[in-house]
Amino acid sequence: MRRRTHFEESYTVNPQKVRTYLYEKGFVTDEEERASLLLKASEEFDVPIEGIETSFWADREDFQIVASIDDISASDLVRYYNLSLTQTLLFDALSLEFTTSGNYQEIFRMIKFLGLMYEIQSEGDNFSVRVTGPASLFKKTKKYGTSLAKLVPKIMKAPSWKIKAQIETEVAGEPRIYIFELSDSKKEFFPDVLEDTEQFDSAVEEHFVKRFSSLRKDWEIKREPTILKAGLSVMIPDFSLERRGKRCYVEIVGFWTPEYIEKKIKKIQNLNQKILLCVNKELQCTRRDFKENADVILYDKEVPMKPVLERIRKIELEQLQEEKGKLSLTDIELTEDVTLLRNIAQVHNVGVETAKEILQTSDTGIVVGDTFVKNSVLEEIQKRLENLEDMRLSSVKKVLDEYSLNEDVLGKLGYDIEWKSLDAENAVVKRRSESDR
Repeated sequence: MRRRTHFEESYTVNPQKVRTYLYEKGFVTDEEERASLLLKASEEFDVPIEGIETSFWADREDFQIVASIDDISASDLVRYYNLSLTQTLLFDALSLEFTTSGNYQEIFRMIKFLGLMYEIQSEGDNFSVRVTGPASLFKKTKKYGTSLAKLVPKIMKAPSWKIKAQIETEVAGEPRIYIFELSDSKKEFFPDVLEDTEQFDSAVEEHFVKRFSSLRKDWEIKREPTILKAGLSVMIPDFSLERRGKRCYVEIVGFWTPEYIEKKIKKIQNLNQKILLCVNKELQCTRRDFKENADVILYDKEVPMKPVLERIRKIELEQLQEEKGKLSLTDIELTEDVTLLRNIAQVHNVGVETAKEILQTSDTGIVVGDTFVKNSVLEEIQKRLENLEDMRLSSVKKVLDEYSLNEDVLGKLGYDIEWKSLDAENAVVKRRSESDR
């Protein structure tokens, strides 16, 4: 609460002038001499004696008065107190292990700033990080425990997190080591750590996100999504492009110092997986510098989308084959006369294109646009159109609307739309001749 309380000086006479005046008069030995001296000061500065006494030390911190207090609720105050208790406990930590689901860049930037050592442990796609202080290898010191405590708020900024620390203390004069564990399941007891407004390292990165998101809305783009093990170090890719469990990591390398490029190349060479690397043409490096661990795209002012989309398309084709191997036509239950492909895809956790390719082999119906239509419905629509006197497109669409279908189905039924103008009222639906079907 003291940190949220703001103090200010309050006096009627400048404290330094009052002290100088009284000290120059010499010391006093009793209350009578003191009262006499205060009276003289009162007359000198033309203020009451009380004003002289309150002004004497008014510029010192202990005598300042409360000016304002930050607005904070009792529950929020307790949450900040809990965070302080946790950090104080970590002052005696020998090491700290953590896992998070984000905020990697900021966490590792802080680890480096605090001069801590870390070790990455991986199990499949899951990573845990063990952080220690260099001096803790040789002797117990609170210096690095304090640094570990400063790291905690950065970890807590991630959407999900878990920490585990070794805490050294004494019990009955004997040293003991206890294990302290905490996770985001207890986040209600801690303050909400506001996320920073997303800031890109360069205009190239910002443009890349905007252009890719507008071109491929079925893919999700995440910034600084995870940590990748690169030998004894780690690499945090700029982006990941993700869709239904498949992902492609993207790193954009702009113009930096030769030392930066050298370190970047070394990290990428030590990666245990491929990465899509977009490299500024002005840099003094080539595709060969990155060995086989990167698909390299050279760019000038902005990252070209065509090679990125080609890489994405390869992943899509691989995913399509995998999903077709897991799903067959007999697995798909079609109870509705007209079924949206996206509903089928959602039920079976596959892509719309997978559902479409499998259903195209069905003999019970056909795929029309983004729907599967049973043959019985097609026959019913065919009969209604044959008996329809008004074949204007607007009239035909009323029939199709009853089945939640659009004019795409007309081509499957052997009909064409003859447009005489842009007005749908003037468009006529005509049956193709036998030779054109």
